[in-house]
Amino acid sequence: MMKQLTIPLSEKLLLSMNMNSEELASSMLKEYGQKLYQMGKLTLSQSAEFSDINLYEFISLLTLSGIPIIDYSPVELENELKQF
Repeated sequence: MMKQLTIPLSEKLLLSMNMNSEELASSMLKEYGQKLYQMGKLTLSQSAEFSDINLYEFISLLTLSGIPIIDYSPVELENELKQF
């Protein structure tokens, strides 16, 4: 089930941002989706879904934002590499 969130904003505020409500909503979803992924609250695919874009677009967005897609600690990376 989808839930809808309403954020009250004045038309004047939207105009000052030079955006319409759809553009603002899209931008907010992408920004917060990145933040939730970075914080470890959502997986990569969940964050892409939250951002309302496909996984490949989300990966590109992370890359452009300088957010690592794989963020292992040195110990985790060493353990992971030992499995190969």
